[in-house]
Formats: sequence, structure tokens, C-alpha cells
Amino acid sequence: MNETTQAPQAPSGDVPQSNNSKVINYVKFICFSVFGVILFFTPITIKEKSSIPLDHLIQFLKEAKIPIGEKYTLEIFFLLKIFVLIVATIGGILPWMDKSFKRNTLCFILSVLRTLGIPVCIMGFFSIGPGWLNNPNFIPFAWQKIAVDVTIIVTFGSIFLTFIMGYGLLEFTGVIVRPIMRPLYKVPGKAAINAIAAFIGNFSVAMFLTDELYKESKYTYREAAIVMTGFSTVSATFMIVIAKTAGFMDIWNFYFWSTLLITFTVTAITVRLYPLNKLDNSYIDGVGKPEKEVKGNIIHSAINEGVKAAAQSKSLLKSLWTNLKGGMRMCFVLTPSATAVGLLAAVLANKTKFFEVVGIVFMPITYVLKLFGMENYREVAKASAVVLGEVFVPNLTVKELPDVPRYIIAVVSVSTIIFFAGFIPCLYATSIKLKPWQLLLIWFERAALSIILAGIVGLIYFR
Repeated sequence: MNETTQAPQAPSGDVPQSNNSKVINYVKFICFSVFGVILFFTPITIKEKSSIPLDHLIQFLKEAKIPIGEKYTLEIFFLLKIFVLIVATIGGILPWMDKSFKRNTLCFILSVLRTLGIPVCIMGFFSIGPGWLNNPNFIPFAWQKIAVDVTIIVTFGSIFLTFIMGYGLLEFTGVIVRPIMRPLYKVPGKAAINAIAAFIGNFSVAMFLTDELYKESKYTYREAAIVMTGFSTVSATFMIVIAKTAGFMDIWNFYFWSTLLITFTVTAITVRLYPLNKLDNSYIDGVGKPEKEVKGNIIHSAINEGVKAAAQSKSLLKSLWTNLKGGMRMCFVLTPSATAVGLLAAVLANKTKFFEVVGIVFMPITYVLKLFGMENYREVAKASAVVLGEVFVPNLTVKELPDVPRYIIAVVSVSTIIFFAGFIPCLYATSIKLKPWQLLLIWFERAALSIILAGIVGLIYFR
């Protein structure tokens, strides 16, 4: 009886590709990545407004109308607000249904806040509620600026993020900027794309991306925590809102680039401070997929890594659906809790002395800046504390002050990164759950360093 000897098969990842397959992978890498860059990172001007295509798409949906018969139209934005209300309601109920409120004290508190977000969204949707809460700085602010805007951005952003994270752009970028990211920030090169996604898109989209990469074992726990707390800042479009409120649109380029520099300088310092420098540095699966050492031509290596990732990618529809589900899971947590916390922060800032008391921790720093010529050091200390609650509200409290204190708060609102109305609920919707005391310590470190650096820059620039 004759036996047929078969040659051992190579692992699937090592199977030689046909020329057609190679061409297809190059096309996927180039076309999808370019499309993702255009969507998230390329400002274009439409109707005299310069912004990224994703923002223009959302603005179009807000303004578009569907004709119903000959006389009536239905606003798509109205349907989107109904969608947001449904998301908030489901998200507020979920922790009591899946029993997640029992995990620990913080989860219970966040579950309560998620539930409280339901009536806030209902009052915002129907424009009802106690008279003083209908002040534009309270329920309308929490509903429009937090619930509606964040939910829509996260939902659509998570869909289109497929082109950024699924077809090689991350791997390509990681190789290119690795010489900078690893020595300065102790994270893989691909973390740069998180920073760009946050600044150009939205912090919640960047956090979603970080969580996905952590679950795929491409970040260690410490690396993911560094990226979350060091790069997931508010977007450039939201910075425009801050600059308008602070009166800095006439010096927009100075404000934007100095804030960018201060934010990432603070990150380079905090990664070397406790608690970030002592966090567990292992992968979620214990093995990990660390970036490979680059040898030879860095551009050639970057292209190879990008094409390889494109070759191993899922189908487009499957990737879109997976990312949409991830974005919706985040919205179920983020929408109701951020809305409730945002309203609470606005009320505490405008109606109580709570943040004035918390701001005492910054008083020594702001007083030193006073010695060098900065006025209103008490107001700066209070507003810096308000940032912990919500990042837009503190700019309303200092908009009548001189240039330097307004500049400091406009910078701190971005560079501090950690705040209860958005970042913290978003963080606890991911797998990177830092302890509350760790978050508070990182927040204090970032806020203190930001005040110092922004104070120095502001005193020099505005003198």
C-alpha cells in the first residue's frame, strides 16, 4: 500500500500571495487609509466654514430635511435627537438590568448618574423643567452640547473610524513616529494616531480606539492608560468653541499650537510620575502584539506593516458593524452619565462655592503667578477646579477677566484631559478602568503643570 507524503503547510500568515492579492492589499491600504485621513484629518471649507468632512457630514444631517408630501418636511436633526433620547434612556436603565451597578461603589454612583441623565435629556428634548434650570447654561447646555453633540459624533465617528484603524494606517503611522513616541511618552508609535483622532475628531472616539487596541493586545495596560489620560483630549473643533468664548479667535493659531505643545509636554512629564509610572505593564492576553523593531528604510518598513495589516483585515461591512456596536456600547454609558454630570457641574459652578473650595489646592500655584504679574489668581484657581467637572463651563466663568487668566483656563480646559462630564464616564465604558484616586491624582498633576506652563507662556505672550 503506497503512502502519499504531504509537505507540511505553512501557517496561513506565511502563505505566498499571488500578484493579484498583493495589488488588492496595496489598494485597500492606500485607498481606505487615504479616505480615513480625509474624513478625520483634512479640513475643507463648505459654506465659509472650515472643518473636517466628518463634522461637515454631521452639520449637513443637522440641517437636512426630508420632504413629506407637498407641504411638509421632516428635519433629520429631529430624528437624531429622538435617537439620542432613546440612547440615553436605554443607557440609564442598563446598569440596573445587567446588575453592573453591583461591581463597586464607583459603578453604583455612575449608575445613579446614568439614570439621572434620563430626566435631564427628556427635559432638554421637550424644553421643559423648572424655570431656573432652563437657563441656557444649564439644561439646554447639557442637552445640546453634551448629550446630542457627543452621541452623534461618537456614533458616526465609530463607524468611519474603521478606515483609520482597520486597514493599515495605524501600523504605518506607528512605524513612522516610533522614534518620537517611545522615548518621550513610553508608548508605541501608533499612539500618535490616537492623539490626532482626539484633536481632530473627538476624545471619545480616540478612547474607543485605544480600548480596541488594548483588547487586541497592541497596548499594555500602562500604555493604554498613558494614551487615555495623556492624548484623549477635546477636539480642535471644540477648541474653537473655547477660543470663541475666551475671545481668542483673533489669535487662534497661537492658542491652538501653544495648547497642543503644553498638553503633550504635560503628558511627557506625567508618564514619569506616580501613579502612571507604576501601573502594570502587561498585555491583556499575557503575550501581546508589540511593535516590531524597525530595521532598514523606515518608510519601506512602514508601508510593509500597513499592507500586512490590510491583508489581515476583516471585510468592510463586518468592520463597520463591529465598530458601530462598540460606539453604541460607549454611548449607552457616556450619553446619560455625561449629561447628568455636565448639568451638575454647571449648577455647582454657577450656584455654589463648591469649586471655589476645591480650587484652594491650586492657590499656591496661581499666587506665584500673581507675583509675576498675573491678575485674578483666585478666579483662575476656582476655574481650574471647575475643569474637573466640565471643560466648557470654566471658560464662561472667566470670560470677563484679562488675557492671561483667560488664556490659562482656555489651555487648562484642554490639557487637563480628565473631567467628569465626559472623560470619566467614557473611561469606565472601556476596559482600562483606573481607580478613582489614581484619576484624581493624574488630574491634579496635569492641572497643576498646565497652570504653570500656560501661566509662563501667557505672561510672556500678553505682556
